[in-house]
Amino acid sequence: MSTYARRRLEQEFKELVKDPPPGIFGALRDNNLMIWDVTICGPDDTTWQGGTFRLSLEFNEDYPHAPPIAKFHSRMYHPNVFEDGTVCLDILMNNWNPVWSSPFLLIAIQSILCDPCVHSAANFEAARLFDTDRRAYNKRVFEIVELSWKSENLPFN
Repeated sequence: MSTYARRRLEQEFKELVKDPPPGIFGALRDNNLMIWDVTICGPDDTTWQGGTFRLSLEFNEDYPHAPPIAKFHSRMYHPNVFEDGTVCLDILMNNWNPVWSSPFLLIAIQSILCDPCVHSAANFEAARLFDTDRRAYNKRVFEIVELSWKSENLPFN
């Protein structure tokens, strides 16, 4: 059955594959349009450079009126990522707008890697360290980047 959500997701997924944003790659999980497996590369010239981070977007039939659930499956140390990998981003929680596309959301997630919102933190320790000891925070991020290269950190779970 074709719903508005599925038609829109099909269009957005084609856009993502045809013209992906720099450092963002996506695939459907088990050919299921409602679950996307995505790899986000850490932006160049940042502490996150060289990292390859796996996350999923899970949509429901209310999309685009309801946001997807974005969850990292790579280990993360970031103020806006909960311990279970769920992304805490204002546009996913309180300020979702149906005009935003999934590729737009993925760019926003990639951009918060370097520009976290520490005032609405999901990981309070990471937010505190980001604010008070940037050198120690960057050291933890570099450890996460190195972990992202290991094969056991790659599969989705």
